Amino acid sequence: MFLTIEEMKSVLYEYQMNEIAEGDDDIIDDGIAAAVSEVRAYFEASNQRRNMTSLPPQQYQKWKEYDVDAIFNATGNERNPFVMRLCKRVAAYNICELSNVDVIYDHIKERYDNAITTLEKIAGMGEYANAQLFISGLPSPVPDDENTPDTSRPFRAGSRTKFNHE
Repeated sequence: MFLTIEEMKSVLYEYQMNEIAEGDDDIIDDGIAAAVSEVRAYFEASNQRRNMTSLPPQQYQKWKEYDVDAIFNATGNERNPFVMRLCKRVAAYNICELSNVDVIYDHIKERYDNAITTLEKIAGMGEYANAQLFISGLPSPVPDDENTPDTSRPFRAGSRTKFNHE
């Protein structure tokens, strides 16, 4: 799993999580899984945006911005801290929507909105359709086996050679 209950303690106190979930760790795990899925969808959307450039499928694979599988299959210290923080904020919102313990909902909602705004910038969606935020340090897909970029163009344009009647 990309994010654990133990790691959620940096955004929610343990007693708050226990009171919201009434001691049921499955509820917290569901909130975490939904959050990771939601954040992953924004990174996928960022890659899909590049697909709309009408590139052939073999070239599209080379133009993806993020290797989403590598990002979300990473473990331990290999995980990107910024992506972890976004996932934690979304997970905290998913967990807190069950209850309003210690009047933290407003704070969690504000952080959730900030995380979603950042994810929209990454994906180039909504009011940020023309803007794009690129996170350095995240893995990108490796081009084909030769590790060389494909310089061919998706189509050719030109005219035929001139015909002579000689």
